[in-house]
Amino acid sequence: MSSVRTRESAPLLVVQMHGEPGSGKTALARALAPAIPAIHLDKDVISSALIRAGIAPELQGPGAYESLREVARSLMTQGYSVILDSPCFWPMNEDKGRALAAGFGATWAMIECKCPGEVVEHRLATRERLESHPRRRGEGSERPGMYEPTCERLVLDSTRPVADLVAEAIRYLTRLPLSAELARARACPHPPAPSPDPAGEGEQSRQVHLQLSPSGLGPQNSELAQ
Repeated sequence: MSSVRTRESAPLLVVQMHGEPGSGKTALARALAPAIPAIHLDKDVISSALIRAGIAPELQGPGAYESLREVARSLMTQGYSVILDSPCFWPMNEDKGRALAAGFGATWAMIECKCPGEVVEHRLATRERLESHPRRRGEGSERPGMYEPTCERLVLDSTRPVADLVAEAIRYLTRLPLSAELARARACPHPPAPSPDPAGEGEQSRQVHLQLSPSGLGPQNSELAQ
């Protein structure tokens, strides 16, 4: 099945991963991408390229996040959903990710990975390293402005089998309501007459949910669950 999503055939998604380095974000994001389907974008790939290019550390981080979102924007313009594989410890990253989704009438969601500290340490010590990967747990933590997100999100124990995590993530994403803008457009493809009850219309649009195939391999042709 094609991994291309268009605004005419299926709702776009922006999935923001979250979790400390070594928590399992990338392993899950890679497995989840074809199941949505979406394009997996790894911030560490961009960060590592900037490090190799000699970009100063104080510029590399912000540059990598901005580059990640610009690549995502380009892909969404072409009709692809995206998974942003990066920690979300700064409010501006969540805000800009939500704004990116809103600009396309897309649905935004966060999935967080967690696991015991000893598992994180083992993963950091044994995984194939990119230049931006920390060597030890806690490197770079507690910098000014960092926070723990408080938004609604799916939190997963990444010591479970990846297939089980993908299945749970697909169930979660399927239950998410569409953005109000996209729900109205999909429910009424022709320009609507002025509504005498905008509040009622908004309430109705929130009842429209994402529809993924039961196998988790992509969108169904019946795009909306009324």
